[in-house]
Amino acid sequence: MRFAFVLAAILGLILPYSLSGSDNRKPVKSITPLSADEIAVYKAILRTFSGDKDAGLNVSAKTYPLDPRASTTGFDQPGCLNGIQLDNLSTVSHSYHELPPEVLPSKAVTLVDPKMQARIVHSNDPGNTIRKGKPVKDAVAAAFTTGLFSMSEIAFDKEHRFAAVRYSFWCGSLCGHGSTLMFEKVNGEWRKVRDCGGWVS
Repeated sequence: MRFAFVLAAILGLILPYSLSGSDNRKPVKSITPLSADEIAVYKAILRTFSGDKDAGLNVSAKTYPLDPRASTTGFDQPGCLNGIQLDNLSTVSHSYHELPPEVLPSKAVTLVDPKMQARIVHSNDPGNTIRKGKPVKDAVAAAFTTGLFSMSEIAFDKEHRFAAVRYSFWCGSLCGHGSTLMFEKVNGEWRKVRDCGGWVS
């Protein structure tokens, strides 16, 4: 049951052209350039994930829809959206962007084709490499270096004070984690204020 839940979450994250929501509408590529707020939020996510480390990270060059009805979104968790009314969910639940290099916080973080990187992740899956005789520690370390980090579209409230976004780090069939993050704009800077809807495999 847990494996099926994780697999469903992963497939929804790495396949930006997959069907989204119960109305079966295909996600549409947004031709509107990312706003300064969107770029700042994506940068904040990447900094939150990598911390102060100048470590390499493979970031999907495409976002994926932020579907509020998905079981892993976590909007139904107590406190997740407490006091926040998201304004553009109908748009971001059926759209995606191609990310520009401006979202990257350092040279160690690179944009990758999600489909190509997914194939690399699969071939480097610790479950496969351990069975072939690779030590567990080495297999997991290698999987982390080729893991795929993906981010959803961003939902804002009307005043652009709060933002909701999902992320996923996938490094194999039982290797990865993700969550929905809430950010607040404080003194012109986007800061993470809440975690909701997390999963771990």
